[in-house]
Amino acid sequence: VLQGLALGRWSLHNGFLMKLLGILSAVAVALLLEPCLQAVAAISRYHTGSPGCPCIDSLPQLRNRTVNSLNPSAAKLGKGGEQADCLLARDLDKLKNPGQEYCYPTDYGRGHCESWDVLLPPECANQRSQGHGSPADLPEKCKGWLRSRQTPECSDLFEAPSTALPWCREPWCYVDPHNCDQAWSLSYYFPGIGMAYSYATCGSANYFNIWNAVQLEMCQLFAVVEKPYPIMWLSCWACAFLQQLIDATRRFEELQDRLATGQRAYLLFQLFILITETAANIQRIPWSKNDFWSNYNLYVYVFINSSVFVRATMMSQVVWDWYDAGLLKYSVLPNQLDGKGWTDEMRAGVLVAIFQFASSMGVFAVISVTHLVPALVVYHWIFLAVAAGLVKSRTWVGMLGLDPESRSGRALVMGTNSFLSCMGIQILVTVMVRVYAGEWKGGYFTPLRNDFLARRLDVWYACHLGKGISVDILWDQDFINLFIR
Repeated sequence: VLQGLALGRWSLHNGFLMKLLGILSAVAVALLLEPCLQAVAAISRYHTGSPGCPCIDSLPQLRNRTVNSLNPSAAKLGKGGEQADCLLARDLDKLKNPGQEYCYPTDYGRGHCESWDVLLPPECANQRSQGHGSPADLPEKCKGWLRSRQTPECSDLFEAPSTALPWCREPWCYVDPHNCDQAWSLSYYFPGIGMAYSYATCGSANYFNIWNAVQLEMCQLFAVVEKPYPIMWLSCWACAFLQQLIDATRRFEELQDRLATGQRAYLLFQLFILITETAANIQRIPWSKNDFWSNYNLYVYVFINSSVFVRATMMSQVVWDWYDAGLLKYSVLPNQLDGKGWTDEMRAGVLVAIFQFASSMGVFAVISVTHLVPALVVYHWIFLAVAAGLVKSRTWVGMLGLDPESRSGRALVMGTNSFLSCMGIQILVTVMVRVYAGEWKGGYFTPLRNDFLARRLDVWYACHLGKGISVDILWDQDFINLFIR
């Protein structure tokens, strides 16, 4: 349907588009206001958890990490000790700030439900003055219990960015996993010592994990991170202009009205790469752990955020560009599969099906049933917005003074349609992954807001370019597939 709209096979009345724009504006306002409405309706932060999973106050596992920052050799007295002023937390952000040490409140996560992370670096707040939140960076009056940091003079030292991760404001506490009938997870900040935390016992959603995977570790675990929209935009346009360069090779062949040999070879090369990367993504999922539904949703999340999906959707747009240019009137596939009686529409449809479904070894066909179709019902207005953009893309190019049929015009149309298609499908699928994970608990727009906040440019940069540009980048398949292949 989207492809048909892009080709202008169906049209939408301008009045309808204006109404659609009004609806989307109202949706955007509601999306911005939802966090405020949630704050008003929030439960008390200071209750001590559910009766079947109470917050715990005693954490002997942290005794050796709760210290006096001025005299680290002094007795380490945990919460309530007069000498302890810092809970030392190290290597919290292994991707962007590996090895960094932070001074956390000595009562962090203990005794009651609280939004413990809202004023804490490195993910939820930035220190306004020089420093990163290490013990030496904090005044003594701002150390100790969390309430010390909540005083105006200390809270002003930190700035919570408007795009902070979704879990930063959610209340939680540490619990005893042997005395908890709510959902809990082993501590990520303090691993290997048997500590567990729970958002559920505080009546909030666990946005820190996505289907049993810590979102801070997506790059390390799966070599994939959520792609910011500017990166997807650049990738789609780079692919579009690369395709026009490849299309120019037809000038060196006798027949100008069909695909060149180089274009056919590129098709096969892309298909091979996409299949091998799909197999690699499947192998990265810990299928032996947790239940199948959890693992499947985790795989869907990894797949839809990987360059495999983005590149497959781009190649589908390339096929429709070839169709638009009249290059599919002759056989493209082997004669056994593409013989007499085939129309250019049939060839285009088969090639799109190959890239969109066969390249993922049929996985995307299953995902379409379990995630995309339900999302089209629940969040249909996203589909309408994308469809409107596809209808108008050629008009927009014409408004720039370019001929949509020229080589540069075709590249702009292809790049715009690729971005809209990738973005639209990706949002719909990831939102359903979050809906299945229970994020609707926070409201209809919560999965959308969380998806937007997870697409961080600094995280993408650290994952793919954090070590600089070197030969090693050639082995970063997710990056290479986005910008080079």
